[in-house]
Amino acid sequence: MKIILIFLFFSIHFVDAQNRIGIYKLNNLDNLLTNELKTRLNEEIKNKDVIFLGESEHHMGSEFIAKTEFVKYLVLEHNFTEIAFEADFFALHQTNSKNNIFPHWSKSIQCQDLFDFLNKHKVTIWGFDNQFSSAYSFQNFTPLLINFLDSKKINYTNNFEVLINVFMTSQSKKSKDELLQEIENIILQLEGENTFWTQALKSFKSLVKQESVSRKSDAYKIRDFQMADNLNFLTTSLKNKKVIVWAANVHSSKINIPEMNYKIMGYEYLKITNRNTYHIAFSPIKMPYRKMSYIEKQHKDKFNMLYFLPNTTENYFIDSKQIIEEDINQLNILYEGMFGMRIKKTNYFKHFDALVFIAEGEKSILAH
Repeated sequence: MKIILIFLFFSIHFVDAQNRIGIYKLNNLDNLLTNELKTRLNEEIKNKDVIFLGESEHHMGSEFIAKTEFVKYLVLEHNFTEIAFEADFFALHQTNSKNNIFPHWSKSIQCQDLFDFLNKHKVTIWGFDNQFSSAYSFQNFTPLLINFLDSKKINYTNNFEVLINVFMTSQSKKSKDELLQEIENIILQLEGENTFWTQALKSFKSLVKQESVSRKSDAYKIRDFQMADNLNFLTTSLKNKKVIVWAANVHSSKINIPEMNYKIMGYEYLKITNRNTYHIAFSPIKMPYRKMSYIEKQHKDKFNMLYFLPNTTENYFIDSKQIIEEDINQLNILYEGMFGMRIKKTNYFKHFDALVFIAEGEKSILAH
């Protein structure tokens, strides 16, 4: 009898899943946010000053368009004036130029509207990735750093500049060890100076360490710790300004679980910031490489996030807070998802404050 009652409870629980509050139908991509959703979000983010906009992969053009609609809403209706990309911390701090952002965004046709909007409304572009991903950093980091050190009368060896250039072009472990020691000595001399160059050196040090380890998980850990620290440096220096964070879903998550393999920037950032954050994950449903039979199967699966959607032909927003308020047991259920987390099953309501599904997914197209 007990087994029958448990079965009936879960049957009723899942039958009601698609009728619960917290599921918002969205408009078409070019005008995504409905007035109903804006009313809900206005209440949820009124005290938030850092909003994470994730993405399942860095080549999802449909997600770029959807995220752009959220950017417009945050800028026009909530006075966000800054946007920080998962991109070159050094180059973007020096230039604030989209040309120093990874091409999968800066050259994407689906991101053109985003960058036109940012330029028109004078939204400043920043980066928080410790990796040098632009020609600007490779060409300018060394001479600008040396000029700064000389102006501050900071001691460094005659070999320091050579070591940096060797690192840029070589995989010699010996040179990396020497370079790490040099950087550490300089950072010690700058102790107490909370300047950009202090942060830039810490970031560069993490990059050298990242390139010195053999295990990917160790490299992921170093990178995500530093991205969190770089983002904290930015949001601290941008005092009283609201910041949008544009990154992968996995780096935007609020929690840390072993399956994430140390891609935990969002979690680490929350440990060190005094900012109030809100985290949104994005995912497409239909993609050229997904068969409709597969999507329909996932939609019927009670342990798949697609099950929460009334259908898979329209765009939807899922409010994690409302889902949990209606049924606290949701925090104990693991679901499959399409959010690029590289996890078979997890609890997405713990990872993110909200989840956005885009029905008609498309890959990014790069302009020639």
